[in-house]
Amino acid sequence: MPGALAHIRYAFLVRLRRPLHAAAGLLATVALSLVLAGCESGGISRTVHVAERPIWTAGNSWTYRGRGPNGAYTVTRKVLKEGIFEGRDCYQIEAGDARYWYTKQLGYLARTSGDKTVRLAAPPEDWQWPLQVGKQWSATVTWTDQGEQERTFVLTGVWLVETYEEVKTPAGTFKAFKVSRREVESGASQEFWYSPEAKGWVKVRGVDTADGNYEEELTAYTAR
Repeated sequence: MPGALAHIRYAFLVRLRRPLHAAAGLLATVALSLVLAGCESGGISRTVHVAERPIWTAGNSWTYRGRGPNGAYTVTRKVLKEGIFEGRDCYQIEAGDARYWYTKQLGYLARTSGDKTVRLAAPPEDWQWPLQVGKQWSATVTWTDQGEQERTFVLTGVWLVETYEEVKTPAGTFKAFKVSRREVESGASQEFWYSPEAKGWVKVRGVDTADGNYEEELTAYTAR
């Protein structure tokens, strides 16, 4: 996949596809009505939207249509099982012929081929839950590619939850948190629109990543 789920310059290189809607996912968004202190004269109130960490189960899947440097493509990510990898509680994800491990915080951990680890992130670049507009964090990760010749990269990602907005996709219209990631060393950037209803990304965009520019939109999903 030209860049994107892990989403992360080396993390989101998977390809995703179309299923059924799950209304239960809406429970993952918590809307808190808060009366702002110090605004007694105006009586101002504001709704603060918060997204808790989703729980994935075997069979959950997301299908996307995308466009990158090599043209249009379709990609599907499917949760195969939960398990332990590198001492961490993880999800094993199928994406085409590849297998990936994501932490329970949805951080990319590894790509495997058979019993061999092809790419490893240490530590994984976990998402910081719950999501709320204005939240920021950063992570420095050592990426190791274990091909014919082992290569190691140290990259720092700076994350920001920018907005909570409505996003239209082929799979429907979703309320989503727009989360941006900027890579300090290269200037590469990514944008993820996370939907509590879909329990995943409904739109992803990458600019100047290791695999060029790309954009993906959700076309179908199953999220129990």
